[in-house]
Amino acid sequence: MKKLALVLFTILLAFPVYAERQAMPRLTIPSALTSGMGGHHVAFTDNVFSLMVNPGAIAQTRQRSFLNIAATLGPPGMFYDMTGPLLEMYREFMDGNLPPIGGFLKPLGEQGGQIAVDLGFPAIPLISFASVRDGFGMGFWQSFSIHSNLNGLNSDFQFMADAMLPVGFGFRILDIGRHNLDAGITLTPFVRAMFNVGPMPVLDLIDQIDGIIEDSHIPVIVGGTVSTGLMYRWGNGLRAGIAFNDIYSVGHMFYELTPSGLGTGVERNKTYKIPFTMDLGAAYQLRLSRLFSLTAAASWHNVFNAFNQTDYLNSRNVFLDLSAGAQLTLLNMFHARAGINEMLPSLGVGVSLGPFHIDLSYYGKEIGIEPGHFPTAMADISIAIRTNPSPANRPWNKRSLVSRFGGPESY
Repeated sequence: MKKLALVLFTILLAFPVYAERQAMPRLTIPSALTSGMGGHHVAFTDNVFSLMVNPGAIAQTRQRSFLNIAATLGPPGMFYDMTGPLLEMYREFMDGNLPPIGGFLKPLGEQGGQIAVDLGFPAIPLISFASVRDGFGMGFWQSFSIHSNLNGLNSDFQFMADAMLPVGFGFRILDIGRHNLDAGITLTPFVRAMFNVGPMPVLDLIDQIDGIIEDSHIPVIVGGTVSTGLMYRWGNGLRAGIAFNDIYSVGHMFYELTPSGLGTGVERNKTYKIPFTMDLGAAYQLRLSRLFSLTAAASWHNVFNAFNQTDYLNSRNVFLDLSAGAQLTLLNMFHARAGINEMLPSLGVGVSLGPFHIDLSYYGKEIGIEPGHFPTAMADISIAIRTNPSPANRPWNKRSLVSRFGGPESY
């Protein structure tokens, strides 16, 4: 394990680092398991997502996840309303008639000039997997997403595809009675391809579409990022977590895709970074009876955004970084979830039949930088096989650095 960590860290440092690096979005793993209760919570992540959400939870987590299938669609209501008109247009086209577009445009017009279309596969079917077991975790996730927004007379489009290989280590820091403090670190090599158009006026987009396609370039970025986290536990109920995301990140453009194939004359020294963020959170788990258990969690994402509000026209509102949610579990099989994220509600349900898990969620997403500026609806589905492996005896996870007796202990 130490050799693996050394190899990954050496790879990260091997990438050229330049003074100017272009910022790009954070690596994320959306899931219906969490989006139904207000999104990922740094203090409630005792699962494989701890690799990406809070490495501080790795030390006491045991879970394997494989045969994952996940999809994201938004807004589902608009897509449903457009199904009938699209089928009618297809039938007319197959009959040799001019397809009517009135029925197709009606659902778009009902959106009030604001249309946000999202289509994504956070876990490519049957390929993604992850395992976290008592101080060590490793995963392989791929994601594919398309985002297209139309706001009045302006539009923008974004395509992104990621492949990431997070490797995490968890360590026991403090173990005194009912008080436990753990730390963790995740090294994540990744490959990313992305393409952006806009924001730009719709009329300019229509007028320049041929030139945009001809001159389009899709950089393929190879890089890595390092994240750390802390998790405090008080007995089996209260938890508090803090995550330091992307404390170091670098990406180097490996090559560039163009309409004619691989790019020629590409600026090979172009580098990228994922901006550093810090998340705080707390959670409380309560067993109501032998049948029911309740978990409540709250998180404050990107804490430093609250201290960077000098540009009032472009700064994201601090309230959009707050989230909270709850999960009610029956017989450890049926889950009902509710929450709020980006000042919009979320709902979710889940069923666990042994190792087979299926989760559904319906939630709001804020495209704008102020609450209510550009809200849209989203729907997620996740299907996976998740198992709980046996305990592992990790040499670096046998003892806490600070404990009451200073002797060897195990969870």
